[in-house]
Amino acid sequence: MQYSNPISCWTVALICLCAATSSAAEPRRLTTDGGIKLTPVFINATELVYVDFEKPELTTLKRLRLADLKVDRLHPQASSQELEPAFSPDGKWCVYLKATGTLSVTLVIRNERDNVDATVSPGGGFSGFRTPAFTPDGKRVIYSFAEESYQNLFSVNLQGKDRQQLTKQGGMNYWPSFSPDGKRILFGSTRDGNYDIYSMNVDGSDVRRLTTSRFQDLRPRFSPDGKQIAFTSNRDGNFEIYVMNADGQRLQRVTKHPERDDYPTWHPNGRQLAIVSEREGSHDLYLVTVGDKEDQ
Repeated sequence: MQYSNPISCWTVALICLCAATSSAAEPRRLTTDGGIKLTPVFINATELVYVDFEKPELTTLKRLRLADLKVDRLHPQASSQELEPAFSPDGKWCVYLKATGTLSVTLVIRNERDNVDATVSPGGGFSGFRTPAFTPDGKRVIYSFAEESYQNLFSVNLQGKDRQQLTKQGGMNYWPSFSPDGKRILFGSTRDGNYDIYSMNVDGSDVRRLTTSRFQDLRPRFSPDGKQIAFTSNRDGNFEIYVMNADGQRLQRVTKHPERDDYPTWHPNGRQLAIVSEREGSHDLYLVTVGDKEDQ
């Protein structure tokens, strides 16, 4: 299955989202239904939330409990598309994308404990909200937004106010991920002609290019200790999961399978990654172990 990154309409945006050595232990399979899944993220060490295609026209946020692998809806009454969840470090706040029209997506910042929402409206025309994330202190949300023909990074407070622009570069800028100390932001960008991984200060200064592959390096994520980066790449001819040091050195391949492995997210223990893996045409969540840090 192939996925395209450019966005031309809401349907294509959904398709976009679908879009070394092997691990030290056999992967643990977390789901068995085989349906298309996207963007898993840990709320804490025992719960994982991901996007599930309940039916072709409806994606919802599902919560999986690792103890018994029980799955339920995060928002039981959801009746419109939900995509790309992220959680504040304390688990109190969730940010996600919600379809509010054929070509319109709203950014929702939800207080999950009090069931109170703040929203960021896309304004007129096609909405290009993508890949939201929280700052480590949980006080702001950073996201990618299409404006003036480019996709750049912006941030707002928990009320959806005080918008600040963080990147002002041509191309597509996606997948922000904060270092645990809050000093650096990882992101993927086509500013040099291809999807590569970059980091920058939180004010957008001191941009550093970390990968230079002629293929796609996507969806970078800092490890909980900030020492490693997990990401997806097709540099070896197929989409697989890789890790590297925070400075871009010591690249290691984590998965090796003829079908697609994608959407890595770190378990809070810093030793495992939850991923979406395609096996014989089915898509499920797996938990894979990254090699011991002492060996890297």
